[in-house]
Amino acid sequence: MKTLIIFLVTIVVAQAEIDWSKVTANHVGPGLKNDVASQSRSGTLKIVGGDESVPHSRPYQVGILITMENGVSFCGGSLIGLRTVLTAAHCVHNITGGLEVILGAHFINSRTEKTQVRYNTSDVRIHPNWDLDRLQNDVALVYLPENVTLNENIQLVELPEVGSNALYTGEEAIVTGWGKDSDDIDSLSPVLREVTIPVIDNEPCNTRYLGAIVDSHLCADGISGKSSCAGDTGGPLVFDGVQIGIVSFEIILGCEVGWPSVYARVTYYNDWIRQYLK
Repeated sequence: MKTLIIFLVTIVVAQAEIDWSKVTANHVGPGLKNDVASQSRSGTLKIVGGDESVPHSRPYQVGILITMENGVSFCGGSLIGLRTVLTAAHCVHNITGGLEVILGAHFINSRTEKTQVRYNTSDVRIHPNWDLDRLQNDVALVYLPENVTLNENIQLVELPEVGSNALYTGEEAIVTGWGKDSDDIDSLSPVLREVTIPVIDNEPCNTRYLGAIVDSHLCADGISGKSSCAGDTGGPLVFDGVQIGIVSFEIILGCEVGWPSVYARVTYYNDWIRQYLK
């Protein structure tokens, strides 16, 4: 059965005018066209079933505002180099303007939070095998115009060791983001949130998605309604201080329905990421 995966992107306007409580997710284009159990979505995943992070306890977390033809979208990311942010390809593959990269934030909708540092850039590198239809190789790098000054609120996240083939199955990992915190809410979270979720084997995840999952994907269980969701895509999944996943997509039925969430597996792309790290 052919089904359609729909991307959702959180539409915002200039921060000087925005009412963040009314930010909603909107469809922007087709995604997977192969056999899957139901529609999936990407571009606006959220943290559900979690808690507000201790302010600035995840100093690698990045927020990205992306100018597109139909408005400005929001994604997460992570700081992996002094000039490099790791995010999802679907977040930046169709930008028509520039990006505003926000570092050191807890209150994402604040321009008076003194810890924040913002950069404007349009310098991105998308994985050459990024496949919008199959949501594979959903990896991109965003380059800042200058080196970041690290401090207690802005830090790099570690990448897996070179050559690592760790699967992390059964490990409890932490995903963070400003995505909305309930299926019943339409707006982004004003504060950074996080949830701890178990990494699961790809085989049962692949069964749920009817063959859409490949080795370059990593799945996390959505048990007890705990998941990433709208507004979180591009953001980091971290285990023991090491980023192991990039939030990519999940089932369109909702973030709280217990379905696995899907990530780009960082160990699979480690060589490519390190090759172009700045």
